[in-house]
Amino acid sequence: MTQSSRKLVLGSPYRNNLVLQRGRPNTIWGWDNPGQRIDIRVEGPKTNVEATTHAGDDGHWQLDCPELAEGGPYTLVFRGSSEQLLRNVLVGEVWLASGQSNMEWKVSAVTNAEMEISQAAFPQIRMFNTYATTSSKPSETVEGEWLECSPENVDDFSAIGYFFARELHERLGVPIGILHASWGGTPIQAWTSLEALQSTIDVESELRQQLERERNAPTLEAIAAQSVLDWESKYLPSDPGNTGFGQGWADPQYDDDEWKSMRLPCNWQSRGLHHNGVLWFRRYVEIPPSWEGRELVLSLGAIDDFDTTYFDGNLVGSHPKGTPEAYRIRRRYIVPREMVRHGRAVIAVRVFDHFGEGGLIGPATQMKLCPESSSEQAISLSGDWKYEVEHVIPSVPESVFQTYPKLDIQLPQYRLSTLFNAMITPLIPFGIRGAIWYQGESNVEQYRQYRDLMITMIRDWRSRWQLGQFPFLYVQLSNFKGGDQWPYLREAQEQALIEPNTAMAVTLDIGDPVDIHPRNKREVARRLALLAAARFYGQSNLEFSGPRLSRVEIIGPIATVHLEHSRGLTSGDGDVSSFELAGSDRVYHPALAVIVGSCVQVSSAQVLRPVSVRYAWRDAPEVNLRNAAGLPASPFRTDCY
Repeated sequence: MTQSSRKLVLGSPYRNNLVLQRGRPNTIWGWDNPGQRIDIRVEGPKTNVEATTHAGDDGHWQLDCPELAEGGPYTLVFRGSSEQLLRNVLVGEVWLASGQSNMEWKVSAVTNAEMEISQAAFPQIRMFNTYATTSSKPSETVEGEWLECSPENVDDFSAIGYFFARELHERLGVPIGILHASWGGTPIQAWTSLEALQSTIDVESELRQQLERERNAPTLEAIAAQSVLDWESKYLPSDPGNTGFGQGWADPQYDDDEWKSMRLPCNWQSRGLHHNGVLWFRRYVEIPPSWEGRELVLSLGAIDDFDTTYFDGNLVGSHPKGTPEAYRIRRRYIVPREMVRHGRAVIAVRVFDHFGEGGLIGPATQMKLCPESSSEQAISLSGDWKYEVEHVIPSVPESVFQTYPKLDIQLPQYRLSTLFNAMITPLIPFGIRGAIWYQGESNVEQYRQYRDLMITMIRDWRSRWQLGQFPFLYVQLSNFKGGDQWPYLREAQEQALIEPNTAMAVTLDIGDPVDIHPRNKREVARRLALLAAARFYGQSNLEFSGPRLSRVEIIGPIATVHLEHSRGLTSGDGDVSSFELAGSDRVYHPALAVIVGSCVQVSSAQVLRPVSVRYAWRDAPEVNLRNAAGLPASPFRTDCY
């Protein structure tokens, strides 16, 4: 946008349905011709607000929209070299939600997804989903849109983001907006600027290694691709074969009256089909006379995992098994002009899902059919499709990915700062109250650095937003059989609490030892919302934390663990689990733990002179120590050496 834009352009987060932060002026920015005067007028209930600025020599402009009363809806009218209107704007609380796959995890894949989706009628909750993309340099824009929360589109919301917003909306009674920017499998270094990382790691060395990998990329990628194919052929099911085409399932004349209906986008597991395999989807569209003989663009959004797509019985595109990260790719196929006749046409999509969830997963706004290079009204393809099961494959367990081959390649989303540049920078300085963060699985092997990396990123974001030390809430890694380094990463997350205005939700009790993506995202988000309500929204009557280590007193063979947030300390009906004691030899042994008031007394017949104690120091410990609020105790050790 550094050259003359010739028309008024707004910054990426400024779209219809947005939520502005209450209680302060909101910075708005964009581009126009150099020197162009930019006027904003706010239309809404009892509102008469105007502001003016001018575009700089590079075309960039920025202004502060004066503080608006919470609620709405408002209309924002912008006039520059052209006019733009933002409709259905609300004012409330705005939070940034970021991290890797557990933050990215969609509502359609959570526990009780069908019920949660059916009850998701909250028009004052909005989510801005940023498109997953990378950049080696800071970007000015990112693709995204604000969506109102409804049963029709909540499938595509971040589950943590949605449930967090819902909890706050119900507690505060104000509109809630979530800026969502996450990407599965990514390390924290990708979400931090290069300038900030220089204070924590050897950036120059990392960049040199990255450059060397890029030089060898063709060879390394070919080796990696073959390794993945070999692994998939050994551990994941193969495509059973396209038998549906032979039965006419792509044919426009095929009678699909007996097929069931499914509202798309979604994954079919959230609609009660609890298996992998192959499904066919069909949808009829009415082609207007003006489109006849014109090339069309068929956009289907992302498809999980692989697809073969037909228009009126003719193949127009596919992403077969072996396509890297196929589940992320937004399908865009060209329908040749000779296939386009006005009247009824059928789109048929064969989807092969070999692992996890499967289906046409959107987003809904990306599912459409329209002429190439045309501003004409597109035909929306979200909504009801007919479907039929071609092949059922039993669900593949998550644990199989523990055998995934180690690859000597680095995809762009794993590189230093690439996600900060592409997905965070374009959102700055949009007005936010704070941030929620769920990440760490991809940094387990770097647990020694993680505390400093996390503090560096928090300070980096706060510095760039210039909103002071805004609240930063995050999730400690849950219980999962991921190896001996997992408790050390949790410890690093705990240590990052030394940074002001941070808080951590403990989730050791609600994970899945064999699934790195626990499905109970609602409870995780509830705990984050408790932290926000109690720590930052003044609801001080709430218990927001589980028991946390205060100090340990050792007298003879007994170690007495004193805990904070320990009112109503309980282990349920069983013995307190997961405590261990060690003597001077540093060898830990299972210990008997007994609750005494707000303390736990720990002893072991094998350790008569204990010097240290630890709790839940496993990758997937079985834990039952909690307080009266039902919140679990944090893991700890007293022998940090």
